[in-house]
Amino acid sequence: MSRPAALAALALLLGCSRGESEAKRRLFSRDDSASRKEEAFDFDKPAAALALSPDDVARRLGSFEWTAAVEWTLSREGDDARRVRSVERHRIRQSANGEFDVIADIDPGLGPGSVTGKEVVFAGERTYARAKHAAFRERPTDRGRDARRFRDESFTVAASMARLCGELSLTPAGEGTALGRRARRYRIALAPGAAAPPPAARPAGLPPPDDDTKRRSRFLEGRVPASADGELLLDAATGVPLRMRLAAAFTVKDEPGVRATVDLLAQVRALGGEVAAIVAPKALPDERKPAGVAAALDAAGLRKRGEEGKAGREEPTDEPTE
Repeated sequence: MSRPAALAALALLLGCSRGESEAKRRLFSRDDSASRKEEAFDFDKPAAALALSPDDVARRLGSFEWTAAVEWTLSREGDDARRVRSVERHRIRQSANGEFDVIADIDPGLGPGSVTGKEVVFAGERTYARAKHAAFRERPTDRGRDARRFRDESFTVAASMARLCGELSLTPAGEGTALGRRARRYRIALAPGAAAPPPAARPAGLPPPDDDTKRRSRFLEGRVPASADGELLLDAATGVPLRMRLAAAFTVKDEPGVRATVDLLAQVRALGGEVAAIVAPKALPDERKPAGVAAALDAAGLRKRGEEGKAGREEPTDEPTE
């Protein structure tokens, strides 16, 4: 609650701009899309490349390693002038057989000890997860669903930044190369008259938002795209985005002196045999249900008859990935 409004707004952009519904659509259509014949990419619609999922990319290019870095700066002028800088980093290694390793870290700019992150591995049809600096634990109840959702939220960061800008213009700008592959180059700019799309409606039945949430919503709903500049390289054979660079700026309606900038670089770093194999990590057993109470009851001889060992047989439910 004590965070400045600028940081609250920044946190919203970092956490709430993800296209979760689109990620879910891709997730639940995964099996169907795998059985369909791959269609040729339409290079007259380059923006469609940003909707490709990691599984789509693996089907087109095989195993790959991808990274992205997003740097946010939000400033406010005036008597209460403030400036906040935040950086998020993502890395995905995906094998052609569908196994993957995902790392996502966020530095909110609050100093030492404030960096948070998570790593998720899906290997051998099993999910393993850990928080930053913690040990891996197996997630036996997750058959890959939540692991894929976490992966897709990282991989859609470029599409999320594009949506924040509203309508972008992607103009052909010749050819280039990336990772030794021929690529088609597009220049990214803000489309004339572009405006930010309206925010999603707040679901019915939720309690009234607190003051912190109201400040975040005010920023997101009032953002006005001011500029956008960048470059998109698409693989000439498959349409897969090999590299995207985007620098954008926003002002805020009815908030004079407030300005936000974002710099994104997302790129495929390695392909095929240059990508390290996905290996299941050494992991601790899943212990999301604390055993302290049960142990105390056992020690006091208060466990009900027939309940001995019951806690150990119960499988915990999935925990959120966010």
